[in-house]
Amino acid sequence: MQEVQKIGVLGAGRSAGYLIEYLGDYCAASNRSLQVYDLQFDRLKASFRVSDSVSLIVAELGDDRVLDRIVAGLDLVVSVLPPTMHIAVAKACLLHGCHLFTASYTSDEMRAMGEEAALKGLLFMNELGLDPGIDHLSTSRLLTEAKSQGLRVDGFESHCGGLVALEDCVGNPWQYKFTWNPTNVVLAGQGGPCVWKENGAEQQLEGSTVFAHARSIEVPGLGMFDVYPNRNSLTYETLYGLETSQTLLRGTLRRNGYCKAWNLLVALGFTESHQRGAWTAVGDWFFDHSGCRNTKEWVALLESDSKTKDLARYVQFLRLDEGVLDLVVSGKTSAQLLESILLDRWKLEEHDRDEVVMVHKVDLLDGDDQRKRWYSVLQVMGEGGDRTAMAKTVGLPLAMGVETFLDGLAVGVGAIVPFDKSWYSPILQKLENQGIVFKEYVD
Repeated sequence: MQEVQKIGVLGAGRSAGYLIEYLGDYCAASNRSLQVYDLQFDRLKASFRVSDSVSLIVAELGDDRVLDRIVAGLDLVVSVLPPTMHIAVAKACLLHGCHLFTASYTSDEMRAMGEEAALKGLLFMNELGLDPGIDHLSTSRLLTEAKSQGLRVDGFESHCGGLVALEDCVGNPWQYKFTWNPTNVVLAGQGGPCVWKENGAEQQLEGSTVFAHARSIEVPGLGMFDVYPNRNSLTYETLYGLETSQTLLRGTLRRNGYCKAWNLLVALGFTESHQRGAWTAVGDWFFDHSGCRNTKEWVALLESDSKTKDLARYVQFLRLDEGVLDLVVSGKTSAQLLESILLDRWKLEEHDRDEVVMVHKVDLLDGDDQRKRWYSVLQVMGEGGDRTAMAKTVGLPLAMGVETFLDGLAVGVGAIVPFDKSWYSPILQKLENQGIVFKEYVD
């Protein structure tokens, strides 16, 4: 591998703090330089320790010429920019011979560029965050262990959720606050059909109906949760080696009751994102969707029907008819208005602790076709403020992946994801050293 001395992190947002802390220490110890590029660093410096050896450089990363000049001076790039910007970064990395690490899903464009990257001996590592990321690492370890014991996988489910500590949701029936991208939460299910395999048959749901068909799952040690399917679980059928498994499902976790209540908002059009409305006041928007003049009237309507009675407390908490201060209604989609209000109702307060929960459920058959069930459960609590569990579980795997690569413990070229043991074994050990540990249960 060509000597890598100059490392650059593109972006210093909410997911970058732990990444920069960890990489800063590693680069200082290994006599490498680390530059971090963004427009401002106030939040980073307020909540995270920035090593004296780390250079914070103001840059407009949306300008392709600026981006090109930055990448030209680096050997390895870690992009924590929005996924839509990764392709521009990858093109610059190809041009200037830089390795690339991201925590985002591998797009078709990234996969196509991986062929040229491989020819140039470059590594484009993707899906090395939380989900995707830690899920791949831990799943690969689980499936390798099952194979070593002569067990066949008959069913596999993997679910993850960014949540909030229950004690910080008192009085909030949703038991949820924003810990990550709020737009993605509001638009969940709108990215196309959800596809998975269950009991040997392919299943498909239109995204708009996933909350109506959410199911409950018991997570050992943590209780009951709602789960709804992610877009296409079958993407990982071959990568995980689960072609003969009867079930393959990847989903998102929420607290019990969330999905039924959210489905009400979806069904009434509150999350509609394709058309701008003609509303001029928040009351008009509220009436257009709920058919009621105010929340009190809507609560009474819901309570009058046994099928919707349990949803009344959820809409009561949101008070959508009240809007928020300085809310601009004209020219907005319904989803944009809903997000603006939820940013207030579901705001993560300074001392609130977020929570990440991940669970793998593996159904196994031994040589005598006797059934076993394994659960592997991860719970990570945030520290409050910007030191969130979400930032930790996204940023640390990415930093540790860079460390693993530069220490020569794992190699690869082209656009890859971290399924190989040379990646998952050292990174999972490093995560355990930071208290990010799966608990195993046998049923």
